[in-house]
Amino acid sequence: MIRILIVDDEILVRIGLKTIIPIDNDEFQVIGEASNGLEALAILESNPCEIVLLDIRMPEMDGLDLMKRIRERWPSIKCLVLSNHNDFAFVQQALRLGAIEYITKLEINPSELMQKLRAIKEQLLLEKQGQSAYTELEHKVNQYSAEVKEKRLRELVLGHCSRMEIKQVFNEFRIEPFPSPLTVIAIQIESYEELMIHNRFQSERLLNYTVRNVLGEVLKKYGNGELIEIGSGKFVVLTGGEMNADMLVEMHQAIASFLKISIACGVSPAYSDVFALNAAYEKADNVLSYRFYHESGCTLFSEQVGTPSPFPHESWDEEEWKKRLEEQDESGLRQCVQAMAQSAIAAKNIPPAVVREQWVQLLNLFSRSLKAEGLDIYSVKLHEDKYPYHVIRSSEKLQELADWFAGWIPVYFRYKRQHGQERFRPEIQNVIRLIMEQYNMPIKVSDLAGKVGYSENYLSILFKKETGKTITDYITNIRMKTARELLKNPAYKIFEISEQIGYADPNHFSRSFKQIEGMYPTEFRKLYMGRA
Repeated sequence: MIRILIVDDEILVRIGLKTIIPIDNDEFQVIGEASNGLEALAILESNPCEIVLLDIRMPEMDGLDLMKRIRERWPSIKCLVLSNHNDFAFVQQALRLGAIEYITKLEINPSELMQKLRAIKEQLLLEKQGQSAYTELEHKVNQYSAEVKEKRLRELVLGHCSRMEIKQVFNEFRIEPFPSPLTVIAIQIESYEELMIHNRFQSERLLNYTVRNVLGEVLKKYGNGELIEIGSGKFVVLTGGEMNADMLVEMHQAIASFLKISIACGVSPAYSDVFALNAAYEKADNVLSYRFYHESGCTLFSEQVGTPSPFPHESWDEEEWKKRLEEQDESGLRQCVQAMAQSAIAAKNIPPAVVREQWVQLLNLFSRSLKAEGLDIYSVKLHEDKYPYHVIRSSEKLQELADWFAGWIPVYFRYKRQHGQERFRPEIQNVIRLIMEQYNMPIKVSDLAGKVGYSENYLSILFKKETGKTITDYITNIRMKTARELLKNPAYKIFEISEQIGYADPNHFSRSFKQIEGMYPTEFRKLYMGRA
């Protein structure tokens, strides 16, 4: 619907024009009428339109002055001039001012007027389409530029770059140098894996996009700064000058209010060298890791972390742990687990990586106790659908880790009592032997069932009853056990290991490995090589 304003000091002309443009017309709508230019301007202030039908000669403000004001304020409006026979000089002026067409009032032909209005409508639509295409192209260019800018900033933050490289990026994207001091804030969406599993936000991309928009609006309010998405729910804010703690409070509140989720923040110390982007980020990220000891939604500053202290060995007596394992002292072990966690939480300044490694050592004691009876820890029934190594390496809070471990201990002992020192029936032993021989090839349950003379369904039920695992999970565990050994040899590339254990897709292998171990193969190798 094209909206029209009629401006003429002669009431009969206004009535005639409204008669020509019927009220029930689905192409045009008369939004009002005015007797001079001043009245027309007042109407246009609150009632936008696309076409103005205006007379040249009017009191108080004539048509030419009105056109000048329209061109200044609303350049997209089209003006169709109503003239008399002796107004030709004024019509020429009107055309120079941008009038799109003119028509003689005394010779107005309804069909001619409607034809001219439709021609103007066509022009408006073409201009709108052109503007839309231009806007879309401009948006794509700006979006691409923003993506490239963020990519370059991410490289500066994550890598050791020279001052010259940083200056070049700042110049390239017209980024104002941060005023001293520089502060970096590392931000993590909490319970990120759980959010992805429950698919509350439909996709990972949508979740991160929404969070960055909320953070970006708050950052914009507080002035100078850059927001960078790192990945896996982590963001970085670069700010210059004195950091306003109210900004972090507002970020927490906005995320909680709009998205019903929480974030944790780690704040670097202030750096006088505004080009120390990587050093400041690594410090902020390290501070963020100490949320391991705190409640959800925390903000931690570097001075809260202090000097790292070693693991409290008074809470780690390996012989005592072994003794309780041999005695199957479930209650005592659960108490020891909570005591070990509370000791680290009270200290709060032990590097979380050190604490996680100590828990891996504890789990290894449980694993060796099973191996002594010919059992495997990966065959223990999952507690809360999680593998123990994955929980240790990916739990965001130490208390959550301790609570899970305390709940897993009874599951562990039930498995040990049920399967310890016992032999599987010959058919299941035969299936296990076939799996061990063929784990590096595609294995179908139907083929295994045919080898032992059972139906696929019966074999699946029997195998689960005897081993505590489905056949698919058993195959996966064997493959991952082999992968762990192969990863200790740096001569093997990840894709080669993937092929050797029966995965055609290295990405599928990496996801499966992380589900069990709590880290990707590359991270596992790096951790092992660091200890070796």
